Amino acid sequence: MLLMIFFSAVTRSEEMTWEEIQSDPLDPRRSPIQQEGYLLYLAQLKQSGKSPETTVLEDIFKLSPERARECSDGHCKLKSRLVISSFSYWLERDVVHLLVFVSSKDWQEKFLREESERLLREKLGELQGQYSLEWQVYVNPPHKRTVGLAHAHIFLKGVSSEEIADQVKRILPFSKPGLEPW
Repeated sequence: MLLMIFFSAVTRSEEMTWEEIQSDPLDPRRSPIQQEGYLLYLAQLKQSGKSPETTVLEDIFKLSPERARECSDGHCKLKSRLVISSFSYWLERDVVHLLVFVSSKDWQEKFLREESERLLREKLGELQGQYSLEWQVYVNPPHKRTVGLAHAHIFLKGVSSEEIADQVKRILPFSKPGLEPW
């Protein structure tokens, strides 16, 4: 699985444009530096014995390590979370990478899209109207998934100034506390 992600990141050497994000099929990728950081992070997780699922449950859902291990099978009922990705894809300047995580391993794309839309309207609806923000929801195909908990990637377009970026950061946390790439 990591080979496929790495291969994808290396074969295209430019940032993803908004037009590309709206296309089907989408080929999400990170810059070589972003990909190196992400692979290093995954290797550190593996070395520590923590799963990506447990880490998401601790960092994003704010569960204790014990509760996160209990819930890592995807059977706990927790409220979905909308966060800014700390391991963003390589995107053009005014596009931001968000994530919606649910606490299950049920990857029903329709549900993930609906839940993403609901959380986006709830959390960013006011900013959307004020700044004409647009978003596109994307669910990775099975061969590109590095976290077992179901989640969607959201690309938020229109974050064209520091003022807008700061407002988004005041509303949404980053997926990995202490790792804020912008």
